[in-house]
Amino acid sequence: MKIAIIGVGKIGEAIARALKDSGYEEIIGTVRTEERLRKLSGLGIPVIRNNREAVKDADVVFICVKPHQVRGVLDEIRDLVKDKLIISVAAAVTTEFIERRAPGARVIRAMPNINIVAKSSVTAICPGKTAREEDLRVARELFDTMGSSIIIDEVYMDAVTAYSGSGPAYALVFFESLLLAGMKIGLPRDVALKLAVDTMTGTARLLEKLRSHPAELRDMVITPGGVTIEAIHVLERNGFRAILMDAIDEAYRKSKVITESISGS
Repeated sequence: MKIAIIGVGKIGEAIARALKDSGYEEIIGTVRTEERLRKLSGLGIPVIRNNREAVKDADVVFICVKPHQVRGVLDEIRDLVKDKLIISVAAAVTTEFIERRAPGARVIRAMPNINIVAKSSVTAICPGKTAREEDLRVARELFDTMGSSIIIDEVYMDAVTAYSGSGPAYALVFFESLLLAGMKIGLPRDVALKLAVDTMTGTARLLEKLRSHPAELRDMVITPGGVTIEAIHVLERNGFRAILMDAIDEAYRKSKVITESISGS
C-alpha cells in the first residue's frame, strides 16, 4: 500500500510516525515551506513540496491540511485521484465537499485528536457515498495503529469535533487545575503532576474495565461526612458539570458554523 500524506504538520507527522512504526514502508509526505522540510529531515520518510508528485502513485491519500486549505489542495490534485482512497482529517470539511472536487475518488472523513502523537487517539471515521466496505476496513486498520477508532454517521461529525476532537484541551485544563490545586495544598510540583496524571489515567481504566456509569463509581469514593463529599459539594455549588456541558455545546455550535461556511464555498 502506497500512502501519501498531504500536509505533514503536527497531525500529519504523527500519522506518518505511527504508520512507519507499524511497518508501512511506502509513505511519502508533503509540506509547504523549506523551513518545515528541514525540520522533518529525520522523519524517516521522503518529504517533498510537490503534492502532485506525492499523489500520483499513491493508493491512499491523507489530507492533513487546515480546513481552508483543502479546496486548493483538491483543485491541485483532482485529476490524479480517480480510484484512490482519500482520507481527510480536516475538521469541518464534509465528504460531499471532497467528492465534488475529487471526482472518481473514494472518500472517508476522520476526526482524530492530538493524542495521536502518543498513539492514543480515538478516531471517529465516517464514509462518503463513494467509499466501500473495504475502504472502511483499511481506514480502521490505519487509524488503529494510532490508538483506537469508531465508525459513525457523518451527521455526528461536528459533535465529535467539539467533543473528542477538542477533548484533550478540556482534559489538559482540568489537569492544570489539579496541578495548581496540589501545589496550593503544599505538594511539590513534580509530585502533584504525577499524582494527577496517574490518578486520572487510572480512573479512566477503571471506567473502561467496569463499564459502569461514572456516577456509580464516584459514589464508591464518597463516604458520608468524609473528605470527598466536601470537594464534590464545592464543585456542584459552582456548577462544574454545567460549565463543562456549556463549553462543549459552544464548541459544537462553532464547529457547525465552520462546516456550513466551508460547505457553501
